[in-house]
Amino acid sequence: MPESTTDEPQPSTPSKSITAWTVGLWCVSAVAGGVIVSGLLHDPEPELTTAPPSSLRVTTPPPVTHTYRTPPIVYPTQIPGCDKVEPPVAEGGFATWGSSSEFGYDNPSFPWFSGPKAVAMSNALRTALPSGVVVEWASFDRSLFFQPILGDAEQPFAGTTSAQASIRRGDQTGSLSVSVRKSGAAIPPCVAGQLDERRVLADGTTVDLQDTWSETDDVRTTSRVAIAYSPDGDVVSVYGTDAPSAGGRPSGTVPMTRDEMVALATTPAVRATAPVPAGTPTPPESCSAPVDQPDPIPEMTAKRLNTVLAGVRLDGTTFDYPLGDLRLGEFNDGGLCQTVHATNDGGTSRLAISLVTGQALSAESTTPSRDGVRITSRTLPDGAVVETQELELTVMSQPPQVESTRTVIVTNTSGTQVRVTSTATAPTEPLPFSQLETIALTPGLDVVS
Repeated sequence: MPESTTDEPQPSTPSKSITAWTVGLWCVSAVAGGVIVSGLLHDPEPELTTAPPSSLRVTTPPPVTHTYRTPPIVYPTQIPGCDKVEPPVAEGGFATWGSSSEFGYDNPSFPWFSGPKAVAMSNALRTALPSGVVVEWASFDRSLFFQPILGDAEQPFAGTTSAQASIRRGDQTGSLSVSVRKSGAAIPPCVAGQLDERRVLADGTTVDLQDTWSETDDVRTTSRVAIAYSPDGDVVSVYGTDAPSAGGRPSGTVPMTRDEMVALATTPAVRATAPVPAGTPTPPESCSAPVDQPDPIPEMTAKRLNTVLAGVRLDGTTFDYPLGDLRLGEFNDGGLCQTVHATNDGGTSRLAISLVTGQALSAESTTPSRDGVRITSRTLPDGAVVETQELELTVMSQPPQVESTRTVIVTNTSGTQVRVTSTATAPTEPLPFSQLETIALTPGLDVVS
């Protein structure tokens, strides 16, 4: 049977062997067009000011064609571990859906999941990684940390939390994605094209596996999947490929074996019904750097800066997470950041720290305010510029609330810029400028040094 191919300039539909394991859309068509206008001009007649073209030619390039291939589905067939194999399911059309949620980790539609539950599952997942498998340096949401469940129980694919990362093992690179949900449905039948092995473990857990590939424009990506259906209704899906999720060409080998994928999918503490250890904290807040920089700050540099930050002490102030956990910002901005909650006698405020490079020094500001922000600045003996900003605004909530923000920005002569911001809602006050400067001016907190 020939491979499934598509070479027309229209959306390509993945085979049943792919759609059974992943949720997404493949858009592999593009049309490029252009117009080339050329002509010859003759000498103008005396009474004419503009000569008409003697010829006009319009050329439209042919459409750009993309190809997408997957392995052929063989039926009838036998699958190890399956007493019966059903024929492939008829392919349907594309379906899209979207959702948003204001609940974060506390979505009332899924009471089994929470912030501490996400932390416990993420810790267990990273601990269970096979020896030699390393999570690549990335932002927090791309470092195998389970994300909030969005939407409600009525939406398609509802109730699933996922964690993803790029991984490497020696010279093998790839991606890893793990999703967890609760399900009251029966274990699905064996269907041709959806699995190539079924295992039933001693505790009654059923694990379906499949190795497959897809090829787009002659670039082949190899994937490996293990889906564990536990007797209590937990479903854990582990999906690995030989292509890093952050981009890059496939390496040719998925960095984890089939047995290792099974072990990860059946890790007890990753299941939806696993208890949360007492004292498990809530997830750290997301963060981002204020400006983009083309070259992400390296992990080794971040480790050095984290050691510096970990030594900062503020009298009378404690943090829900220790300082010194700078990571790459979300949205691939390349800078480093950390967000914590700071508590003192006045209450709890939000503290955000970020570092970026390549920033130019600015002169001392003589403007006392800008767009409602009160500003002061000064230049230190070493040439660094320290700017303070203060802002109050009314948040249109019910009832309306007054939010205050204090920021210290230190721009070093090396181009490293350290920004420390404290935000609080009245009657709580942000941290004082003196404490913000203590952090921002900590010796050694310079990316380039």
